[in-house]
Amino acid sequence: MTSHSFFPTLPHALNVLTATGVLLIAGVLGAHLLRRVFPQVPAITGYVLTGLLIGPSALNLIDTALLSEIGLLVDLALGLVLFELGRRVDYKWLLRERGLLITGVALSITTFIALFILLTQFGVTKLVASMVAALGMATSPAVILNVVREVKAEGQLTERMLNIVVIGNALAFVVFSMGLAAVHVEYEAGWESYILHPLYLLLGSAALGWIISRLLVWIGQWLGRDCQAQLILVLALIASTVGIAVMLNLSALIALLVFGIASRSYDARHAIVEPDLSQFSGLFYVALFVFAGAKLELSHLLTLWPAALAFIALRLLIAMAMTTGMARLNGVTLRKGALLGLGLVPLSGFNIIMVQHAVGYYPQFGAQLSALVVSILVILELLGPICTRYALVASGEAKS
Repeated sequence: MTSHSFFPTLPHALNVLTATGVLLIAGVLGAHLLRRVFPQVPAITGYVLTGLLIGPSALNLIDTALLSEIGLLVDLALGLVLFELGRRVDYKWLLRERGLLITGVALSITTFIALFILLTQFGVTKLVASMVAALGMATSPAVILNVVREVKAEGQLTERMLNIVVIGNALAFVVFSMGLAAVHVEYEAGWESYILHPLYLLLGSAALGWIISRLLVWIGQWLGRDCQAQLILVLALIASTVGIAVMLNLSALIALLVFGIASRSYDARHAIVEPDLSQFSGLFYVALFVFAGAKLELSHLLTLWPAALAFIALRLLIAMAMTTGMARLNGVTLRKGALLGLGLVPLSGFNIIMVQHAVGYYPQFGAQLSALVVSILVILELLGPICTRYALVASGEAKS
């Protein structure tokens, strides 16, 4: 008679659902513990530190393979952030506020030029330097939105900060795409690669976002003012936009920004009830930043720390100098202008996604690019949220 064991065969590693639970629980506990000791530190810093601790760089409770499998939840979190940021931007008002538009564009261009020159002085090749400098134009929308919500910030500085974040991220993507075309030329790819690929990324992603925004407004008109139904619709369309962008090799970043902006700007009948995403955003933000911390690699920082620190210092100096110098143009005091620059310190984590485009096509070039970007992110993922929180509190716009 054959006996069968009813005991499970224990796995060598956590499965995806267990790893997700560990990631969320560890993030909440880690942030809570850190804020008990340092009450003024944003929760984001606690999430990132926790992720760094449980990830492959330290305890390896969640390994690289599991992080890849959890990526779906993180993609949804990124989608939620970008859509929410897009909904907060009124591009018609931005066009009227030309001082703010000029500030955002001038800041991005100056940042790019200065960082490019700096990196070449450290011996970085011009092509890599141009693409890292392009990524330096982009402030993290996830960090800014989370800290704004955490301290309940409202006012001139807050709105200007959010709009400059959109401008910087959009321009960073455009310049990075142009750099990707130069990489195609460098590696002697066909003309369709260095001409059509950037155009496909930019125009295709924008078109996807616009089509989804039309779909949201059209279905929203049919649903009426049913808040719950519209909320489900918004979440479904965010997930669909991320999925379609991945399927078609487009940029989810541009698609979701356009989706958010167009769904607000072209809703003439006000059919869309402003979605209350707060009940979901907390969960997604914890997952996003613990995941970001777990993905950070400390090994590159050991060799690239001089270039990384110089990059961060120059980027901060330019941001504060530009926003202070153009404070009057934006209708704010010099002090608020300086605080605006300080608040823009966090570097966008979406940079890693853009770097993955280069890694996918040219692994050798992408590896060099990735090492430098990750080294900078290791520092700014920890310090950036603290700078933003200080700027909002010192400006008097934080309510808590």
